[in-house]
Amino acid sequence: MNKVFNATQSCIFCQINRDQSAHFLIAKSNSLRAVLDIHPITEGHLLILSRSHVSHLEELNDDEYKELFLFAKKLGLRVIEAFDDVNDYTLVVNNGTYSGQHIPHAHIHLIPRRKWDNINFYWRLLTRFINPTVSKRRLLKVSQKLKSHF
Repeated sequence: MNKVFNATQSCIFCQINRDQSAHFLIAKSNSLRAVLDIHPITEGHLLILSRSHVSHLEELNDDEYKELFLFAKKLGLRVIEAFDDVNDYTLVVNNGTYSGQHIPHAHIHLIPRRKWDNINFYWRLLTRFINPTVSKRRLLKVSQKLKSHF
C-alpha cells in the first residue's frame, strides 16, 4: 500500500479535512480549513489546516503558502471582531518534529490574546496536552460566536 495513502488515512487533520472526524469548522477555502482546537490555549484558539498532507510549510506550493497566511490574517481580524476582550492574536507555527510539531501536517495556530494574559498563558501553552479538553457544549458556543462573523 502507498505510504502517502497510509499517512493521510491515519492523520487526524486529514480526517478532519474529509469530515471523518468530529470538529468545529469555523471557515474554509479551497485549500484550507479553520477549526477550533480542542485543547485551546485561550478561548477561540483556531487551527488553520492545509488540505494538502505535507508536514512542513515549505512543502506547500507558493499559492497554498500565500493563501495560508492571508487566510490567517482574515481569521485574526474576525476573531478580534467576535470577542470584545480580544485585541491581538498570536500565530504559532511548529514546523517539524524538533520545533514541537506533534502532528506532521502543515498547520498554524491562531491564538486570541487578551489584556489579562500573563504567565498562565505560557503555562497552558507548555501543558496543553495534559489540560482537560473543553466541553463540546462550550466549543459549540464559541464556534457559533465565531461563525457569526464570517
